[in-house]
Amino acid sequence: MNMVFLQYDRPALGTTNFRLRCAVLWLVVVLVGCADKPTYEIDYDQSFAFTQYQSYRWYDDDHASRESQYRRQNSSDQQVRSVANKELMMRGFREATRGNADFWVNYHVTKRQTQKITGQEQGMHGGVGVSNYGKSVSVGYSSGPSVKTYEDGTAVFDVIDIRTSKIVWRGVAEGRLKNKMSYADKQELRVTVLHELLSAFPPQ
Repeated sequence: MNMVFLQYDRPALGTTNFRLRCAVLWLVVVLVGCADKPTYEIDYDQSFAFTQYQSYRWYDDDHASRESQYRRQNSSDQQVRSVANKELMMRGFREATRGNADFWVNYHVTKRQTQKITGQEQGMHGGVGVSNYGKSVSVGYSSGPSVKTYEDGTAVFDVIDIRTSKIVWRGVAEGRLKNKMSYADKQELRVTVLHELLSAFPPQ
């Protein structure tokens, strides 16, 4: 079965926006630290000849937008690029100059919050018990349910064919985020996630 394609529009350089027309809607969230091990999913066009690929460029470098400008200057995004470049180089791909690449690479990150509610409803709670020593009455008060907030995340890495502007390969990592992480922990996670995703590219 072939994957569902997503079409990237190619705007003129210098525009502040680009549109992504999707056949399906993907929710993408920032993956900065997982409380549990991330899960990974790979999807690709099984009819596509990936053996023709030799060189790539970053999508942001060829498509100017506010987002791409920010990501080119943001230190965290630069670290993502550095790790991904090393992984792609290990697999025999080289970063090419504009107009000389076979495919674009791009990624999307964000985050969302979910809540888990446990416990009783707010109010008075009581009961009457009978024993050999007579009746006893117990009364308690509940302040209401307990609400815990979690952050769940997904990171999406795309390979886009330059000739057709279609996504031909996609890797997705998902997991629950930790509350606090050191710089070293974040960098270790970037390396782990990108290695796991790109170890499946190109598909065999």
